[in-house]
Amino acid sequence: MILAIGSFVDLNRPADSSATETYHMLSRAALCEVSLLEDTTLDTITALYFELWYLIVLSDNKKSFSEAWAIMGLATKLAQSVSNLLYRNGVKSKVIPEEVENRRSLFWELLCLDSRLALSVGRPPSMSVKHTDCSRPMYIPDSNCDYSESSHHYQSWKHSFCADCLYTVVDAISQPAVEYSRILELDMQVRNYPTPEALQLHNPRSRTMLLQQVSFTMTYESVLLQLHRPYFMRALSGPEEAFNKRHRYAPSVVAVWLGALRMIAAAETLYHREPELSARLLGNWSNICSAVVAIALLVIRAPFTCLSPAGLQELERARRLFKAATKAGHCARAPEVVHMLDTIIAKANSIFRRWFFGQEVPHLVLRHEDEHDTFVDELIKMNSNLFVPAPSPPPTDDSFKNAHTVLTHCIAEAHERAKIMFPMRKPCKCSSPNPSDCPPSHSWSPPPPMNYSRPILPYLYPEIANPLGFDTAPSDNSLYKGPTSINFELGALHPNTEQSWMGWF
Repeated sequence: MILAIGSFVDLNRPADSSATETYHMLSRAALCEVSLLEDTTLDTITALYFELWYLIVLSDNKKSFSEAWAIMGLATKLAQSVSNLLYRNGVKSKVIPEEVENRRSLFWELLCLDSRLALSVGRPPSMSVKHTDCSRPMYIPDSNCDYSESSHHYQSWKHSFCADCLYTVVDAISQPAVEYSRILELDMQVRNYPTPEALQLHNPRSRTMLLQQVSFTMTYESVLLQLHRPYFMRALSGPEEAFNKRHRYAPSVVAVWLGALRMIAAAETLYHREPELSARLLGNWSNICSAVVAIALLVIRAPFTCLSPAGLQELERARRLFKAATKAGHCARAPEVVHMLDTIIAKANSIFRRWFFGQEVPHLVLRHEDEHDTFVDELIKMNSNLFVPAPSPPPTDDSFKNAHTVLTHCIAEAHERAKIMFPMRKPCKCSSPNPSDCPPSHSWSPPPPMNYSRPILPYLYPEIANPLGFDTAPSDNSLYKGPTSINFELGALHPNTEQSWMGWF
């Protein structure tokens, strides 16, 4: 397995080298030559761990996650069956300290991989931190680099985050019913978890630190995305409740939107620095596709929100990234999905343009007005054949009252971005003493203070600042009619069945 992984990321070999899969198959054949159940050794568990890592991170096989889930169950059971060999402290056994450290590192890496896989597939983990007593390995700084770019920072954070946050989130979302207040508490816990300064450095010098920063972002955001994904879908999946800033699940919509933006930006940063290596990390490209689906879903079903203009900008960022990878030939899988992404983004652009110019959007049934419309009430009483959603009564409390301040600042920054995209619009009056002239979807009175020294949203460069041209209004028949493999109509996407389209690792 070491040879398979090494040949896959070897930049001196072609990306689609057959040697990688050959080594992979040989490693599986070698495992079949030993009796895993009767003669389990540390080397056997190590080989299974690298097999799992290959399937999850590098393989493009459609069944790789299913295979990884099955192998993970076997690997964790074998690890527990030889607990004295793998992760016991070894005080009474005659084991050299270096061997003890290797065993502890293997156990914690297996524990982290198990929790991340369980989070991605929405199932309970095979192991639990509550049922283990393995000490953490020692995190020794690298001797051949600057301390601020040593790899031990990421390893220490990963294991601590897994034990303190990740397993708590996995345990919560694995339960059949969780109170939404608990979801916001977990969101607060994850966002307040301390992050080493080394993982927040701008433009790190070493390739190792750059890869670890991107891995940190993917891990951190995937936890929040999977935590909020069901409520994001519920908020955008039906007309029974008006969607606006005061919607009870509005924090989840903002959280998924923000996480999707940050994933796209992290993958773009890695591609610009290491295009050939980035193209071979297929998990990152899969995360970008899921992020595009989430952002496009928000724009298509609720174009009236202040998040939609910035969402269109980030869709353009993702489109340019896939186009660049396709044109350069770095990523062999990019051409296979670039047409689908073009279709999704084109539909989102078309829906937003039609709403912007006041034209009818047939499938847009989510209302963003806070007040009741008496005419709509009369239609409902008459049982009219017209499909007119009933507006929900406005909640008495602010839905963001118990949410993290990052989410409120995110809305404020998104509002500022919209001004770049629509310079011809009248100045927004959300911050005025009487903000009633602004639509409810924009209202934020007063807007929260913003810390411009550390912005929340990714950097916006001019090429994506205004992806749409509004010189002329679209014609009546300009609604996008191109093919698409994803149905964005209301009711087509279900909160509990869209793991394949919005599944982050």
